Amino acid sequence: MDKRPSRLQPRKSISGEEEKKIPVRSSMPRNPVKKNKPVVDTRKVSSVSLDAPNALVVDKPKTSRDKELINTALNKHFIFTSLADENRGLLIDHMKHYTLGPLEVVFEQDQPGNTFFIVASGKLDIYVNGKKVKALGAGDSFGELALLHDSPRSATIQTSERTTLWGLDRKTFRHAVETVNAQNYQENKQFIESVPLFRILTPAQRDALVGSLSTLKFRPGERIVSEGDPGDLFYVLKEGSVSCTQEGREIRQMFRGDFFGEQALLYNCVRTASISAIDDVKCVAIGRERLTKALGNQLQHIIYQNTKRMAIDASSTLSRLTKDQTDRVINVLRVITYSNGQVVVRQGSPKGMHLWMVMKGKLTYRNGHECADVFQCIGDQDITNTPSGNYSEEVVADGEAVVAECTREEFEECIGGVFSQVTTNNEAHSVLKRVQLLRGLSSDRFQALIRALQIREFSNQEVIVQQNNPGDCFFIIKSGKVDVIKDGINVRTITKHDYFGERSVLFNHFRSATIVANGPVSCWVLHQQDFLSIIDENIRQHLQKRIDLQDDNITLQDLAIVKVLGKGMFGNVFLAVHREKGHLYALKTVDRQKIERFEIQENLVLERKILLQLDHTLILKLVRTFKDPRRVYFLTEFVRGMDLFDVLRQLNLVTDKDAKFYTASLVVILEHLHERDIIYRDLKPENVMVDDEGYAKLIDFGTAKIVNGRTYTIVGTPHYMAPEVIVGKGYSVAVDYWSVGIMLYEFMCGGVPFGEEEEDPFAIYEKVLERRLIYPAFVDPRMPSKPFIEQLLSKNPAMRTGGSIDNLKAHPWLNGFNWDQLLSRQLDSPYRPRVSDLSREIQAALKNKRSINDIISLEEASEEMPPGKSRKPKNVANNWDEDF
Repeated sequence: MDKRPSRLQPRKSISGEEEKKIPVRSSMPRNPVKKNKPVVDTRKVSSVSLDAPNALVVDKPKTSRDKELINTALNKHFIFTSLADENRGLLIDHMKHYTLGPLEVVFEQDQPGNTFFIVASGKLDIYVNGKKVKALGAGDSFGELALLHDSPRSATIQTSERTTLWGLDRKTFRHAVETVNAQNYQENKQFIESVPLFRILTPAQRDALVGSLSTLKFRPGERIVSEGDPGDLFYVLKEGSVSCTQEGREIRQMFRGDFFGEQALLYNCVRTASISAIDDVKCVAIGRERLTKALGNQLQHIIYQNTKRMAIDASSTLSRLTKDQTDRVINVLRVITYSNGQVVVRQGSPKGMHLWMVMKGKLTYRNGHECADVFQCIGDQDITNTPSGNYSEEVVADGEAVVAECTREEFEECIGGVFSQVTTNNEAHSVLKRVQLLRGLSSDRFQALIRALQIREFSNQEVIVQQNNPGDCFFIIKSGKVDVIKDGINVRTITKHDYFGERSVLFNHFRSATIVANGPVSCWVLHQQDFLSIIDENIRQHLQKRIDLQDDNITLQDLAIVKVLGKGMFGNVFLAVHREKGHLYALKTVDRQKIERFEIQENLVLERKILLQLDHTLILKLVRTFKDPRRVYFLTEFVRGMDLFDVLRQLNLVTDKDAKFYTASLVVILEHLHERDIIYRDLKPENVMVDDEGYAKLIDFGTAKIVNGRTYTIVGTPHYMAPEVIVGKGYSVAVDYWSVGIMLYEFMCGGVPFGEEEEDPFAIYEKVLERRLIYPAFVDPRMPSKPFIEQLLSKNPAMRTGGSIDNLKAHPWLNGFNWDQLLSRQLDSPYRPRVSDLSREIQAALKNKRSINDIISLEEASEEMPPGKSRKPKNVANNWDEDF
């Protein structure tokens, strides 16, 4: 691939006219060629050809020799070496036997395929562009990439004599892998949740452990652990039974669900008993090294910190603290160990001056009556009120007890004042800080906003505002979700931290839609007079832009086509202008013939559903959709600028500060998506626009998906794919953070870390799974972003965020980054693209008398149309587009 450095010098555009000179950055040999096109979601393309069409295909029992040949062939491919034994065994059982005569074609170059083959007997020839390049014989295999996704065959394979093959199709492969891994994931998750030791961990920490478990098998009589040996593995039985012996004497037997080894794991002591398999045994195991990688180096410290948190959550008063306040209180609490009978709370000491939490053991009154158990507090009611009275009884440790404690002075310093005053505004503050519209307010205006807000509750199906009625209130959804109904049609559903009603409040307009509660809803309500006195000009401008992008009255006839912006596999994107208002939009058009050929009806419905949920300053905004007999249309905001891929080639070497700006932008974008259970799945510089103010804008949601739990589809761009996507073991939102890690490496190092020189997807996948993270020689070994890159590129998905998005944002590399200023667009951006003057093209478009249909049809006429369908697509309703 061409590795010439970019000769373009960096340039910032300060405004539409003015330019500012900046120092020339060091030249970096960034690859000018964009990476492979994304792997198409297999839902989008139906295979129209059948591999080995002339073969005799049967389900044939496999001999031990057959299985040995198949196993040997499977060991040559990473797709199979990464699978557990049960996966592999299931796949071997499902392989079919193919018989072909001489000179029979198995598959042809450039045709789609879905089967992987192993040669059982006979010979075949490989042809590339009509030229024979290689011969295959017994034990060889070919076509493995077809198991991952529907990519064109890279060669033609033809038999040279009678040949038999073992074949495995993609559907069978995916189903077998998904079934076993989904079952294992659920079993491992339930295991983690069932073990008392781990019950104290947060959900995020438990999820981190699920990805760290290993499955081990033992034969009858085999020793699993030996008494007196050092041990660093903790086991739980999934199948079979074991015998537990001490000094050769059986003390008990254990069965499915039982566990052993926790003492050696926690306290690094030797094994106190021997464990042997009675019959075939399958165990799940986790080692100290993996545990400390997932939870940090001090497991005991984590357990204590979590115990403090659980005690705070269990307290009716302390649970009203914000996360930041809770974290500060947790950190100030001192852990003290008391021996049996030692005094914890002295009789006659004043109430309200101390807070105690039981971490381990229990506390009793001197008379023996119970006082507090693990996770319970003493003094939480008193420390949160005005001090009053003294303790009438002495409280002591019942056996050894571990207690966390702090003074009232320390407590109030942590929470920022007197409890009653602080907590009054906590909830409003935490909710409103998540509303991006308000994040740019000054502290004084923000506090004034909180004081002016009122809370209103709405029941399911209750009408909150009515279309065409006057309105004088601005609403922010505190909890629940609402349906936006216009002219009787449900146009979108919005959820917590979204808002509505600003149009009526700003401009005294009648309500443009009806808002109905979809289940119980709680809203913060701000009246017009308070709203107008609090918002500043920056917010007023933001609201005006948002209102322009919510003009549901736009029709296709209101638009004029200016020019083509881009062409894709399924559709084209045009720049359009509103004939009266002059607003610019992007219009994506998808021809119905292509929709039917590629069976993408469900994808278009999903893309629309996802876009309607999104309202974020760094994400492309959908205005509305249209349909007619020829096409469906997506009308979105028009982002003036250039994609991040090209911006990087203008910047050449990206500074640490600039890398933080772009990386933080990606993080808050993903935070918004993942809160709504949306996985993006194709994050890369080409899918991020940099607008005329230099801010990122995520575009193209064709591969995004709403997921509750895990999904298995292999989709994305190979260089940016996480390992768990490639191997098909199931994945969730953490795959997007892997892509951020790839991009951050690319920012700092000039290319992607895995397979930069490769174009073949299979070769790229091997590099990703190998995960040899090597930095270029010019990179400083002390580069500040390295720990952040390596965390994001962890093979364990749960470790990429450090347990939560808040932990990720609190990473030392991002320390001091101003997230509020990013969302309110108050930070200086690294690069502002120069935008061309479109006024002449716009004027020409407005004068053009041709219809939109004529202009789009002319563009489509140059495209090769797909052949018609020979069958009706399955599971596609006739009215699939009714909401467009």
